[in-house]
Amino acid sequence: MSVQANPYPLRLEKVYMEKIRALAKQGRRSINMQLCIAVESYLKQYEKEHGEIPVEPENP
Repeated sequence: MSVQANPYPLRLEKVYMEKIRALAKQGRRSINMQLCIAVESYLKQYEKEHGEIPVEPENP
């Protein structure tokens, strides 16, 4: 997983944040890494069911 500085304020319901925090602690990960893993897992599952999501490369 590549590391990029792409700050994005994320608003989650308190219960979801508590669950993410618990999973992160259980896996000895940061909350940020746990969120990255959750997003990556969701995207992989989505693309498995619906096909690849087309993305245009960013211009540097």
